[in-house]
Amino acid sequence: MNERVEFDKNPCIQRIEEKCTRCGLCKKTCEKVNNIGNDCIKCGQCILTCPMGALVPKYDYQQILNYLNDTNYTVIISMAPAARVSLINELKLNPNNATKELVGILRKVGFDYVYDVAVGADLTTIEESLEFIERIKENNFPLITSCCPSWKKYAIKHDLDKYVSSTKSPIKMQGYIVKEYTSKFINYSNKVINVMLMPCISKKEEILDTDDIDFVITTRELIYLVNESNIDLETVIPSDFDKLAGNASSSGIIFGTSGGVLEAVLRSAYYFINNEDMPKNLLNKNLDNNSLFMENTYDFKKFKINVAKVSTMAELQKIDIHKYHLIEVMACPGGCINGGGQPLNANNENDEKRLEKSKLLQDIDINSSYNNSYSSSEVKDIYSYGIGIPGGKNSHKKLHDE
Repeated sequence: MNERVEFDKNPCIQRIEEKCTRCGLCKKTCEKVNNIGNDCIKCGQCILTCPMGALVPKYDYQQILNYLNDTNYTVIISMAPAARVSLINELKLNPNNATKELVGILRKVGFDYVYDVAVGADLTTIEESLEFIERIKENNFPLITSCCPSWKKYAIKHDLDKYVSSTKSPIKMQGYIVKEYTSKFINYSNKVINVMLMPCISKKEEILDTDDIDFVITTRELIYLVNESNIDLETVIPSDFDKLAGNASSSGIIFGTSGGVLEAVLRSAYYFINNEDMPKNLLNKNLDNNSLFMENTYDFKKFKINVAKVSTMAELQKIDIHKYHLIEVMACPGGCINGGGQPLNANNENDEKRLEKSKLLQDIDINSSYNNSYSSSEVKDIYSYGIGIPGGKNSHKKLHDE
């Protein structure tokens, strides 16, 4: 009988026992993707490869449906960029207007406010880029990104957490924005239920140590929520994100694809060091989603820095992290667009779908009127009215994990 990964008391993954044939593919997936055997880091790649559909995310969407039907609650949802590009195919949306159509769908389902997690990603970018500049001053390398909770779980277990940025992930930034910042301007008359729509199942565990976020639902769960709400998609009116947390830079949007966090942080760090935008010939060098590993060298005028992006722990184990100043690490192949909460595809379609979703995010970036987190007027407002100086003592207290 083949071995399999066990999921007792797992907050992110559940097994439907009657469907499990003990084929052992979940175990093989762990070994191939992250080389961790039975030491689960909640990436959910086993869900995407289980041939019997025996592995599924822990579902929370039915609880949210109950809150949506209860007038005593104000239910807010924030949508991740990697989730929206996956829903284009699943809900048969027009790629050119998909974001507005999805916001309209979320309003039709019953959410009172719809926000963009890319705003939280912009905050992460600014704080992480300033943290990187401090590392440069201290000659303390490498700094490794902190957005992926599965990677952070691995880092703690393997004594690598000293290299991980203290900057909060985009959803924790978003949790702060919704619960602490927007509440100053919006009079929520009811108790707020704060929901994050994610491609990632490990975010369900990540939020257990914060009071700012009540639920994480996956992209797959949203499809179930739409279906059980009996929404006629033909009647949906396209809509914009709500303001105060609705206008993100395209740097925040490309977080969804491998290399996007690295790219965003480099853009901001270059600006803060040189007081000018990164030259066009240096842009988008890290966004090729065909490979699990990529390295580049950047000329920041005053010095040169070596950077790398890595997808999967198995790939991370092959490199010497001390060769680099800044590293992006993601547990899922290709980054968040291939997260364990995404809709299922036939195995031979996975790479094709991943590249397709990555290109959609990159096209948004290329066509954006501003592609730098520091240029977002809303992010500037959040600092001015709620946090103070970027990288300062108050921002470190509110926007970093200690």
